[in-house]
Amino acid sequence: MDIDIDVYDDVCEELGIAFCGPLELTGEGRKKFAEVLDYEVEIYSENAVVKVDAPEDKTWKRKLRKAKEFFEAAAGYCACSDYDKWFKAS
Repeated sequence: MDIDIDVYDDVCEELGIAFCGPLELTGEGRKKFAEVLDYEVEIYSENAVVKVDAPEDKTWKRKLRKAKEFFEAAAGYCACSDYDKWFKAS
């Protein structure tokens, strides 16, 4: 999506990052972040909430860690070689 939006997690708001789209993943990026791409996201007018918690799921810390890794990498907070491997240039 062509959207600039603030993203938070739904548990402790430890994840708080601005997402600037559009963003396209490479095949390797889709493989690396496959789990995160399946997380439920609620999009509002000015922010989005990544659903990392569920009553039947006690793995929210791991899910939050993976979501943070994805959004930080998408924002460029990773090695240049990793960014080039995971994301397509626009």
